[in-house]
Amino acid sequence: MNKVIITLFLMLSLIGCATQYQPSGFSGGYTDQMTGSNTATVEFRGNGFMNATKAKRFAMKRAAELTLERGFDYFLIESGGDYTKNASLPSRIRCSTFGSSTRCRETGGGSVSKPRTQLDIRMFNGKAPNQSGFYDARYLAY
Repeated sequence: MNKVIITLFLMLSLIGCATQYQPSGFSGGYTDQMTGSNTATVEFRGNGFMNATKAKRFAMKRAAELTLERGFDYFLIESGGDYTKNASLPSRIRCSTFGSSTRCRETGGGSVSKPRTQLDIRMFNGKAPNQSGFYDARYLAY
């Protein structure tokens, strides 16, 4: 019974660990930089609890919000990429001695992936063309 309660507690405590949609902070988030009067670079960095698909969706959301904040209606993704930083976690060897017998086992280890999406966008006014790469900011921002 105690194991069930502890397991549930740990699961519930980890639910909020994924990077939220927020300005860049300790656990990740978005940044943007205007590179011209109607061009910008938008980036979203996730932590080890987020997948690459969600990082891209959050980068697109920020691109849409920035487009509307700057008084434009739609944007074109001129270039961009999805990147993942993989980090290895160290493992430890633990040994226990029982009488004349010693047992050792490896614990921990593994890896963590941290997704990052970067988009270079160009913003426009009017109705978004029905072509690949153009996105209506009002649709994506909400």
